[in-house]
Amino acid sequence: MTNLKKLAYKLRQHAVQIIMNGKGGHIGGDMSVMDALVVLYFKEMNISTENFATKNHDHFIMSKGHAVEALYAVLAEKGFFTYERVLKEFSQFGSPFIGHPNNKLPGIEMNSGALGHGLPVAVGMAIAERMNKSDNRVYVVMGDGEQAEGSVWEGAMAAANYRLDN
Repeated sequence: MTNLKKLAYKLRQHAVQIIMNGKGGHIGGDMSVMDALVVLYFKEMNISTENFATKNHDHFIMSKGHAVEALYAVLAEKGFFTYERVLKEFSQFGSPFIGHPNNKLPGIEMNSGALGHGLPVAVGMAIAERMNKSDNRVYVVMGDGEQAEGSVWEGAMAAANYRLDN
C-alpha cells in the first residue's frame, strides 16, 4: 500500500499543477478523491490503454465531475494521454481537457457535470454487463453535492431492486 500512497501524493501534485497551469479548477475535490482513484485504477479495476477499446474492461464514471483534474492526472499516469499534454491544454480554448470529464478523451466513458447523473448511468451499465453475462464491474465516484438529487435515489433504489453486485 505504501507505493499507492506515494503515487497518490505524486498525482495530487500533478492535479495542483494542472489547476495552476489552467488558471482554475477545484483543488479540494481533487485532493479528496485521489486515494480512491489511485486504488481503483492501480489495484482494483481491470482497465488499461490496451483493453479500453474492447468490451473486456471495467467501467468508471466520475459523477463528481469537478474533480476532473485528479482523473486527468490518473489517466495520464495510466498512459491514456501524456501529463505534459494535459498541462499544456487544460482549460484552453478548443481543448478537450475541460473542467468536467469529456468522453472525447481516451479512458473516459461519460461526460459529467450535471449533478446526479453518474449513479443512474452506472446502474444501467451494470445491468447491461449482467445481461451480457460479463465479469466487468462498474465503479462510480459521487460528490456530496449530488446526494439529494432525485435521480441518485432512483438509481440507488434500482440498484437494490436488481440486486446489483457488479
